Amino acid sequence: MNTDTEEKPWKCSRSIPPEPRVWLITEEKNRLLSWAMIQKIEAAEDFLSLRFLCEYGLVTLASQESMKELFELMRLERVACLDGRLLHCRIQESGEDA
Repeated sequence: MNTDTEEKPWKCSRSIPPEPRVWLITEEKNRLLSWAMIQKIEAAEDFLSLRFLCEYGLVTLASQESMKELFELMRLERVACLDGRLLHCRIQESGEDA
């Protein structure tokens, strides 16, 4: 199986300066996340889960494939779009109980 040709559930941005927002697609809504508001990005040791805080709350992504590349792109603020439908996206809105 050639994973280089498979579509990833995120899109990289090469624009300079970087895109000011990330487009997050979920089952219910399309959201634009401000890079200025994205913080506390963390990933599991195996990179199968990733989470971060943003203006909508705590976003958790999960995959059966490593998201190390996504983590590195987020570090560089080079993510243009995240397909949360394929990344089992959950958003725990501010004020919700865990």
